[in-house]
Amino acid sequence: MPETSLRAPIPGIIQSVTVKEGQYIKCGEIVVLINVMKMENPVVAHANGKVKKILVKEWDEIHFGDPLLIIEED
Repeated sequence: MPETSLRAPIPGIIQSVTVKEGQYIKCGEIVVLINVMKMENPVVAHANGKVKKILVKEWDEIHFGDPLLIIEED
């Protein structure tokens, strides 16, 4: 099965990770919330699959393009 990384669409602080490793996710499902200037910005999955590895945690500072998690696609 192909693997793909979900990357940060904007810089900010990780507010929360709403999935767990091993969890099956669907395209469009919110997986991470990024806080930018006190505004919550959802990041959604771009593919169906299983969360293979989470690369960030709450309060991590991220930059545009940073990998957030690895998805093992269906």
